[in-house]
Amino acid sequence: MELIGFAIVLFVCLGIGKVINMMARRLVFNGAGLYLALFAAFAIWSIYTSWNSTLDSFQMGYALGRNITPPLIIALVATYFFFKFRTDKAHQLRVQKLRQSRAELSVTPDN
Repeated sequence: MELIGFAIVLFVCLGIGKVINMMARRLVFNGAGLYLALFAAFAIWSIYTSWNSTLDSFQMGYALGRNITPPLIIALVATYFFFKFRTDKAHQLRVQKLRQSRAELSVTPDN
């Protein structure tokens, strides 16, 4: 059930990124990066609370693994989307430069 909850959080983050990118009309915001930042904050908080608990080492490891595993699985999917966004952004910049150079060539008069 936690896996579904964290998947929903990922989809919300991706949706926020898509809305921001549509408003800017170019790739500006990475929603998967937002999820990865939230995951990092959650993991640090989980480790901190586990470390300060009165559980013995086996119980602490079990609780920590049970706490971090579902968001970690979704974080692996988010990592794919994070790097896919970066390649899409690089492709967009390349296409923009090609269009710009083509426009400059068509504007210059032939002698």
